[in-house]
Amino acid sequence: MAKLRLFARFREIAGTDTLEVPEGTVGEILDAAGAEYGPAFSNALKVAGVWVNGKPVDRDAAVGPDDEMALIPPVSGGAYATQRPSRSIATNPAEGILAAVVLAALLVSAWLPLAWFVVIAVGTTLAWLWDLGETNRDADASINLYATLAAPPIVAGATYAWGYAGFAGGFALAIAVAIFWPIFDARWRNIDSIAMTSSVVIVAGTGVGAISMLRMMGTPFAASFLLIVAAAIVAAVATAVYGGQAMDPNVGTLLGAIIAGFIAGIATTQIDLANALFASVALAAGLIAGRVFGSMVRSGMIVHTTRSPGQLSALDGLWIAAPVFWLVLALLG
Repeated sequence: MAKLRLFARFREIAGTDTLEVPEGTVGEILDAAGAEYGPAFSNALKVAGVWVNGKPVDRDAAVGPDDEMALIPPVSGGAYATQRPSRSIATNPAEGILAAVVLAALLVSAWLPLAWFVVIAVGTTLAWLWDLGETNRDADASINLYATLAAPPIVAGATYAWGYAGFAGGFALAIAVAIFWPIFDARWRNIDSIAMTSSVVIVAGTGVGAISMLRMMGTPFAASFLLIVAAAIVAAVATAVYGGQAMDPNVGTLLGAIIAGFIAGIATTQIDLANALFASVALAAGLIAGRVFGSMVRSGMIVHTTRSPGQLSALDGLWIAAPVFWLVLALLG
């Protein structure tokens, strides 16, 4: 029998740090372990590093009776056990199309009346929250999804009605809903659930509020933000596929955002070029932070150069990028 060493989250789920497994391929052993220990274990495998006798391997590698496998969740970067690392952040076509449709819907709505833009912003945020909640349910079910779904309409509606004051008031109300919900529903009456639900509400609430504020500043601000986000995501995927070891997706995110920000600063008279560049750098940082946050919620891992599970995980950074982009422009005037 071969040995399978488990670390961090895998050890917590399995209740042991060592398993004896039959010989076979890495893929066969991982599939059997996932079937044995459930969805949380299987979900965590998607962003885990797999080593055999001290060397990284893929799913096709053979494991003999005297070999030792190690299953290690990444703390940064990392790669899918089922994919080559250089393609780790790329999404499959179906997921890429869905994320593109959501982003395109927001972009097109930037030229619609403000009320319609806010409605579509709320709808896209609700879709993202539902996708986030579904993958979290497979991981550890710590999010009170229904409490999070209350945040976008509350914050966006208040922002649309009362501007900055509405943004602050709606945000406070959304947080209160997340914190006080467990008083009436004992299922969510534990600190982990309250903390995770509140964190998601903060991200979703500030994100949809900032997107609404950008549109209230003017169509060029909202459109520029969404176009820079699209360029940064495309650049991240391109560097994951073609960058090899020379450039990782985080660098691609930054370069894509800066180039698109430079174009936005030249093409629009409402945004100063220097301000556009500063805001684009902040936006790139927000996208990377959002990938980290999304991976933590979706799989319990902290990664930023791999794609987390979920149909809309490519957009995880959008709702953190929006407030930092808006804040930089607001501060710089």
